[in-house]
Amino acid sequence: MSMHPEIAQEKISVEGGLGPFKEEIPLELHIKPLTVFIGPQGTGKSLLSQLLYFFRDAQYLLSNHFSQESPDATVRKVVEGIRAGELTNRALASFLTTPKVRVHYSSERGDQKEIAFYRSNRQINPLSPFKNDVAAWLQQVIDDPSVSGRLFAKALFVPAERTFYSRFINVRPALLGESALPITMREFSKTLSRAADTHQMWQRERGIPPEVQQINDIVAAELGGRATIATRGRFARQWQWLPENSQQPLEIEMASSGQMGTWPLVSTIQALLGWPASQRPQYIHIEEPETHLHPAAQVAIVKMLAFLVNRGFKLVITTHSLELLYAINNLILAYQRLGESELQNGFPSSQVRLNPENVIAYLFTDGTAYPVMTESSQIDEGVLGRVLGNLEIEFNHLMAHGILWE
Repeated sequence: MSMHPEIAQEKISVEGGLGPFKEEIPLELHIKPLTVFIGPQGTGKSLLSQLLYFFRDAQYLLSNHFSQESPDATVRKVVEGIRAGELTNRALASFLTTPKVRVHYSSERGDQKEIAFYRSNRQINPLSPFKNDVAAWLQQVIDDPSVSGRLFAKALFVPAERTFYSRFINVRPALLGESALPITMREFSKTLSRAADTHQMWQRERGIPPEVQQINDIVAAELGGRATIATRGRFARQWQWLPENSQQPLEIEMASSGQMGTWPLVSTIQALLGWPASQRPQYIHIEEPETHLHPAAQVAIVKMLAFLVNRGFKLVITTHSLELLYAINNLILAYQRLGESELQNGFPSSQVRLNPENVIAYLFTDGTAYPVMTESSQIDEGVLGRVLGNLEIEFNHLMAHGILWE
């Protein structure tokens, strides 16, 4: 037996039939600093990311969205609220395919949290010892409601509906806090508002931290500009888009769809880098960072995410993008071949190279999820590339039709 204690590893598991996850297939995922979820629609990628988000930041979420009824009611309200807004009439437990489902989480510090879903009464209850923690957290809020306002989020969920913020953040900002929206969207709105304060401060002081400028250097050219926020005049505190090589900003809703869908992510990440470590989320969940983007811009976004990983942030991303997987693999290969050496002529900077020990990818399919890392510690992009192969076969058949056969 080893004399050294085993180092705890962050992991999440599902026991039972929950939505697309099948009871008969074990599901346990080990989480690394960059964890990638891939797979067809409706296979549970977002669902598992949302459950992981809940466990990672349970105290903050429960304290800020608690129900006066009971700890059990609060857990159900938050877990369902992460998935859908408060106006939905469909209980998450109604998607169970077994009478009971248990979801268990272990943090890298060895902390244990577990919840159970029950199909018969549609309840979602915390199980001991997590149940005791929940009760203690909520009692603190009941005794002193200001407690919730003094907590800082440990996790941030960046939703797929990012263009939504571009449409309303300047003209109807109150809409972004509506209870009809999922908690993920409301919490991201709060973070984006705090990010606006930070960007305004930087613009007034006419200076930004070096790490924030590095983000601009990585992504601005491929995005065709950057977001900015007006500090005075009739556009004061309104987000705008400043095209590359231009001094004339546009209203943010006049930007391209790719720009509208990406600036909330980029501007928020920049703000995080300017906040004290104790006051910023360590865990970031990002849905489809490639949305609406040209492949070259997708590569730039991947480098930005790698930059974060190398600064201690822990990311979970869901994606359907083959370009994104290729870009991650190139950054892993750059780490393996180049080490810390700085080379020009198109080689990735050492600041965005990815240690393969920090990366894992899971394919969600057939009611479960399994790792898809090759022997060379890269993501097996073939799990998405097969679609391209099928298209090539179809193309060849079409080209041959009427020549080789009728």
